[in-house]
Amino acid sequence: MSAANPQIYSIFFAVVTGVATPTTMLAQEQEIDITRNTQSQAVETVALGYAGESPGAPMMEVDIINAIPQGGFEFDAGANMLALIPVSIQVIGPGGRSVKGKGFIISDSIRHGVNQQARYSFRARMSMQLFN
Repeated sequence: MSAANPQIYSIFFAVVTGVATPTTMLAQEQEIDITRNTQSQAVETVALGYAGESPGAPMMEVDIINAIPQGGFEFDAGANMLALIPVSIQVIGPGGRSVKGKGFIISDSIRHGVNQQARYSFRARMSMQLFN
């Protein structure tokens, strides 16, 4: 059975500006995960049970995983993390739309093992943004 309407699907690109790094499109990026959270609170009453939501402080987290070339890191968040210096992150996605914000890198991780590539990942937290 063949697909009725074959189509091309989106890819995403990440652009980061840090304290020790000029604006860089992360060519070594392998995975991007964007999580937007309203942080709202459920409101419950005796008569209604679940009655709705109370607004919270919405935020967005961006997780990026990069391959590490032998020549060194494409982006190293260490200096930004140590001094809590915000970074600008833009994720360019479907139809040229992008989500962009300024936030803090709250964690990073380096991973390597037998028969695996070296990987560098980091997580940034910022106010919730919309794709424009």
